[in-house]
Amino acid sequence: MRLTFRNSVLLAAVLAGCAAPQETRKESPQEEVNRRISERLQEARRERALNHFIQGAVYEAKGEHANAVLEYQDALRDDPNPAIHYALSKNYSILGKHALAAQAGKEAIRLDSLNIVYRENLAGIYMNAFQHDQAIREYETIVRIDSQYVAGWYNLARLYQAGKPLRALEIYEKILDRNGDDWEVLFQIAEISSSLGKYDQAAEKYKRMLELEPENRALERQLAETYSRAGNTQEAVRILEGILEVDEHNMEALATLADVYLEQREFEKALDLYKKLMQQENNNAEVKLRVGVAYFGQIQRDSSFISMAKPLFEEVSKQSPNDWRPHWYLGIIASTEHQDSLASHHLERVTQLAEWNGDAWWYLGTAYFEKGHYQKLLETMERAKKAVPRDSRIYFLMGLAHTRLNQPEEAITWLKRSLELKPDDLNTLSTLALTLDGLKRNTESDELYERALKVDPAYHLVLNNYSYSLSERGLQLERALIMAQEAVRQEPENASYLDTIGWVYYRLGNYTEAEAYIAKAIATGQASSAVHEHMGDIYFKMGDKGKAEKFWRQALEMNSDNPVLKDKLARGSM
Repeated sequence: MRLTFRNSVLLAAVLAGCAAPQETRKESPQEEVNRRISERLQEARRERALNHFIQGAVYEAKGEHANAVLEYQDALRDDPNPAIHYALSKNYSILGKHALAAQAGKEAIRLDSLNIVYRENLAGIYMNAFQHDQAIREYETIVRIDSQYVAGWYNLARLYQAGKPLRALEIYEKILDRNGDDWEVLFQIAEISSSLGKYDQAAEKYKRMLELEPENRALERQLAETYSRAGNTQEAVRILEGILEVDEHNMEALATLADVYLEQREFEKALDLYKKLMQQENNNAEVKLRVGVAYFGQIQRDSSFISMAKPLFEEVSKQSPNDWRPHWYLGIIASTEHQDSLASHHLERVTQLAEWNGDAWWYLGTAYFEKGHYQKLLETMERAKKAVPRDSRIYFLMGLAHTRLNQPEEAITWLKRSLELKPDDLNTLSTLALTLDGLKRNTESDELYERALKVDPAYHLVLNNYSYSLSERGLQLERALIMAQEAVRQEPENASYLDTIGWVYYRLGNYTEAEAYIAKAIATGQASSAVHEHMGDIYFKMGDKGKAEKFWRQALEMNSDNPVLKDKLARGSM
């Protein structure tokens, strides 16, 4: 630091000494005395500044940063030199006084704007204060000052990595182009590429890293895993088998190969390798977990694998009580076995151990929804909102719960929030449209139905709901019929869909077809009160009042609070 200060003072002196000669008049004796006094005072101030600076550097070396600050402040009173501002800035930063550090750092740059060291110092201060945008601006200026400064480009890329990964990749690639392969730069590109799902690009970089360190087995395994994720299973297996040929007891390579087979859903191959691992490490919780996952993967094919998977997950949950994964699988197994309370217990545990896990909140919420525990669902989703506030599924479940609690306005609020986060989600579009439809807000509901059909023109739920809405209003009946036909084609045993197409035919005046489809709906045993009421209406239009009243009574038995049905039966007509 003393050298920096001295060089600055010397430079000033040299520059002063090199000034172009000018014609001057002869000084008077008094002027000469005044000049000499002024020069001596300036020299004395510089000497004092130098002494304070040196003493500050001594304190700094001892780690006494508060004392160093005081000395540097004194030095600045006698000589406002950029090197002193820089030193003061560094010590403020160490003391955690980021605002003062930035102020001093900016003053150093104001006095010497092309000094890269000063700008890097200020960028570091911004980074410590989590002001990354300001740090980025400093490094952008640094690389403009010196476009060959590799460290500046590298730090700029690291800053871009979190918010603008594609820009970071671009910079890292430029560094490689200019300076050749560098292990750390290749690693950063590979990591970013993997996070973006660009596994082929990541694998290419890992391969180049391996050329720099050909004996790095951990890197070989990483390359194999990346090939597997890129869908190049053959290359992944080749690499891992090559490792095992050289070192058959390499448990990490054996586990990775088993994992590759597991990811490819080749459960039998994975199990064979996991069993070898179990022989070597029979009490290893991670190995047990993976064996359990391999068994779990075969449950759909053969439910007897549940009895093999479950004990392993239970053992792991005891061995590693803070690991959420065994609880996840135990929760899913309990759900398939219709042990709802146990499933909820395990999924609740997952949300406690891994609150970031949106899938756990979703499964837990749907379990409460299916059991009709709507208030419990809402309470759980309130916690989920804090843990995963950007997960649209949380707000969708809240909207569903409010619809079941007959609170449509609250439902609309949460469904709209869900749609903001995931604008093309068909379930949310359909549910929100149906809720608005129920409030007769048809302009809004129609817009949502049309929007959903643009996302998927063949989505049966939207086709059914929209066609029913149109038929109720007597609008676009021919189009409604086409939509209802497609919905029934996809789900021919769905009572609601059969009722819809029957009701469209009813609106078209085709009572024979209407009767046929609604009879099919009732025959499913899943028909609602509204379906029976529709059948009564059809028979009334067909002139059979006896059958009409019969079905109206059945509908009223299913929904005794329906005033329209009561009125029909009282009058014996529609």
